[in-house]
Amino acid sequence: MSSEVGVEVQRGSGVHRHGRPENDLQKTDEVAHEGTTSFLGWIDLEMTGLNIEVDRILEIACVITDGKLTKSLEGPDIVINQSKECLDSMGEWVDRKCFAKYNYREDAEKQVLAFVNRHVGTQTPLLAGNSIYVDLMFLKKYMPNLASIFPHVLVDVSSVTALCLRWFPKEKKKAPAKVKKHRAMDDIKESIMELKYYKENY
Repeated sequence: MSSEVGVEVQRGSGVHRHGRPENDLQKTDEVAHEGTTSFLGWIDLEMTGLNIEVDRILEIACVITDGKLTKSLEGPDIVINQSKECLDSMGEWVDRKCFAKYNYREDAEKQVLAFVNRHVGTQTPLLAGNSIYVDLMFLKKYMPNLASIFPHVLVDVSSVTALCLRWFPKEKKKAPAKVKKHRAMDDIKESIMELKYYKENY
């Protein structure tokens, strides 16, 4: 991950004792309390809208961090194939250059699922992000296999922000400003940076 997020990227090597690649994130998890997990699985979706019955996923990105946000593994960032009619309905909002190379939804799901499984070992990561319940709804409908690996407990940065705004209104003004590029990986990095700010300043 880039330095702007303030967390260290680890490209783990070696073999985990359960036959999966071992990395510093897994080593961090070994000191976690029994029955808990230290991993956060950050996922962000870019969609055509917020109605799960009619709208579709345009892009998915994933990052895994340890629970203290000190180490990070940047995963897939995948643009998903959609019909021309679907993109046309979004008008000028869509940057056609960003969607020049498509992947099918099923392939995108497999890539992200494989990335998460490869790096969390036998542990269960908590799903994290801004307003992450919305992403989870779309995952459950369009990527159910990926959605099924996450427990019901969510790490919603938006909720943390809402509480800090009410409890510490003066401090909230110092929080990192959001660029809002509307790209999945950029949004994840902003969310991690935001939560790390709250962790270090509250």
